[in-house]
Amino acid sequence: MTALASAHFMADMMGGLLPGFLPVALKYFHLDLGMGVFILTSMSIGCNMMQIPVALLDRSTRNPRLISIGLLMAGLILLLGTLPSSTPVPILCLIMLTVGAGVAIVHPAGLRGVQNIGRIAPTVSTPTFMTGGFLGSCIGPWLSATLVGGYGLKGLFWLIPLIVFLLIALRVSHVRLALDHPASKDAKSAEDLSAPWSFRSLLVIAFFMNTGTVTIQMLLSTVLNELNFPLSFGGFSAMMFGIGSASGSIAIGFLVKKYKPQWFIFTGLFLGVPAVAIYFLTLKNVAACLLILLSGLLASSGYPLLVALSRNAPNGPGLSSRMALIVGGTWGFAGVFFLGIGQFGARFGVGYAMHASWIFYLLALITAVMTLRRHKEEKRADMDQEAGGNGKGRPVPCKQ
Repeated sequence: MTALASAHFMADMMGGLLPGFLPVALKYFHLDLGMGVFILTSMSIGCNMMQIPVALLDRSTRNPRLISIGLLMAGLILLLGTLPSSTPVPILCLIMLTVGAGVAIVHPAGLRGVQNIGRIAPTVSTPTFMTGGFLGSCIGPWLSATLVGGYGLKGLFWLIPLIVFLLIALRVSHVRLALDHPASKDAKSAEDLSAPWSFRSLLVIAFFMNTGTVTIQMLLSTVLNELNFPLSFGGFSAMMFGIGSASGSIAIGFLVKKYKPQWFIFTGLFLGVPAVAIYFLTLKNVAACLLILLSGLLASSGYPLLVALSRNAPNGPGLSSRMALIVGGTWGFAGVFFLGIGQFGARFGVGYAMHASWIFYLLALITAVMTLRRHKEEKRADMDQEAGGNGKGRPVPCKQ
């Protein structure tokens, strides 16, 4: 479990480095924000859309070699400091697409690994694995902002030994992946007995939630830098958001056995939407970074639970495809939508574009409410039908 969570941490940290030093990279490569958004989107598409075809590879093996390959590809971002400042944008996009593809490779294989830990329930192992990614993605911007701010782009070289160490740890930890299998219609577990949603509804909620999250992760450091905050403060604020998400995910992982899963998702979004909206209305205040911590805790922390619930949700494909769609597919389409959000920010101001985050969280909340309402109506109809079948629902004839 530790090795897999650490691999997820490292992969997502590599994916989270660029937003932290994006203002410096734009200046070094002589680019405007619009071109920067294209580069970010290239990484996001590679990081997420590639998970779907990757999930179809090596489905019949327990060997975790794809995790090591993915970490090596993701580590290419550490070599940006070796490129000349005249590097064309298509080359930069290709490099970041490769970095993203490396991150993508880690996710489906890692999720198959946590499904193979028999002594730990999926409601605990999956959020733990996802929390490793949350921590990596939140520490990445702060760490890169600190290293690049102090040493320039070549400051990223300091992270190379961490990848080497993790590759060795994976080699000696004897990690084995779960074999792919079709989802069982009769598979019931504590986490999905009370879950009212189908696999399709989980995908929709995850997509809206992830679009809000990716907007914050990609643009927060830039918008704070435009407000004349230090580069390191932007990375720190992004880290606070990620810490909030990770903390909430850990708490949910331990509490989900005592309470119905849907209430964690509903309550988090219900309270998280106004928290995110208020933050972007007050982000000129330094103390607002505490509010972004609360925003991550509420609005974003329910996503790992969606992943865990999707494991046995009805009307879904096999395990590998499920994991690829709920993780890579939803984040991938979120990245595509982010391209439009980023271009809107480049034209009208990145501060305005940031409000898309709470709007997408609101859409996730609306979808969750509609799903819960539909589930209650279906459950009531089933009870009425069952009562009628037992003779309890028959009308009593009037006596003449």
